[in-house]
Amino acid sequence: MKKFISFFLAIAVTVMISPLCLAAVYENYGYEVNSDNTVTITAYSNLHTTELNIPETINGHTVTAIGDNVFKGKASLKKVVIPDSVTSIGNMAFYSCKNITSVTIGKNVKTLGNNCFNLCESLTSIHLNNVETIGEFAFYGCKSLTTVNCGASLTVIPKRAFSDCELLSTVTFPRISLKTIGDYAFSNCISIASLVFPNSLNFIGISAFSNNELLEGVTFGNGRLEISSYAFENCPLLVSVTIPQNVTAIGRYAFALRNDIDFSHAESFSLSCYSTCTPALIYAAEAGVDPYLIDQKETIKFGDVNNDSKVTTADARIVLRAYAKLDVFDNSKMFFADIDFDGALTADDAQLILRKAILQEA
Repeated sequence: MKKFISFFLAIAVTVMISPLCLAAVYENYGYEVNSDNTVTITAYSNLHTTELNIPETINGHTVTAIGDNVFKGKASLKKVVIPDSVTSIGNMAFYSCKNITSVTIGKNVKTLGNNCFNLCESLTSIHLNNVETIGEFAFYGCKSLTTVNCGASLTVIPKRAFSDCELLSTVTFPRISLKTIGDYAFSNCISIASLVFPNSLNFIGISAFSNNELLEGVTFGNGRLEISSYAFENCPLLVSVTIPQNVTAIGRYAFALRNDIDFSHAESFSLSCYSTCTPALIYAAEAGVDPYLIDQKETIKFGDVNNDSKVTTADARIVLRAYAKLDVFDNSKMFFADIDFDGALTADDAQLILRKAILQEA
């Protein structure tokens, strides 16, 4: 009986402590065996490797994950191949590997962590294949990156994911899956000349494409879309913008130029939209821009109440007298007179029209 009890206790102790003894070393890799018998790479010791082919298996276990900080700051690395067996890459996994020029991401990688390739300053292109999630600052400051293919499965491009990629000129977005482009996601990408957004995109964050100095063409999809404040701020070549009907909101100064603390629009800036796209009309009114109405094929001057093709103090006088009940107001003029789009004729409308007239006369 004593032998039986001793044997039983030995087995129990082994079972209890075995989960704590999972860390191991294979060649230059530190790794852990997960509960599903797969492997997560947790460390790498070789400081001189230039070409890294991460193994698909270690001691018979499939490598499915690269942990946090594993290759952080490895200056020797120039080329990295991540196998198809890997499904996730951790936070800061390749952070500040300044000499990496090429990364091949396996077709089964679904997740890239925060700061994953942050400050990989020599990386020239990236194809995200079937990646579904990337972390904030994932490719921030990749100064040599020229081409990004977001693959087919990415749903969100988060905060500052590609910010400060100065040579980035070509971005291919997913055609069906992409829903959100986060705040500052592509800010300071000074080499992008044109962008084509998919119909699936429904949100562009604050300053998402700010300071894109060469950006001159933007094509929006036809899906429901909210454009946040400053989204395309300080893009001096973006002087012609067409807004589709299904845009639900445009934030303040979305297409403005900033000079110190002041905002303005280029003299030649034009906004084309549908008369049913209220957010675009409101933006035009606030910006002092006369929108080109796509559905009417003519430029509507908000504030031109007397229909003489210009906005003058006479228009402001008409509105003010109508507001004071001194004149009968023709409701057909309401579309041009309600310049603040609040659905009512008020002294504020007269004031805004007067301000617009003074600015145009100046």
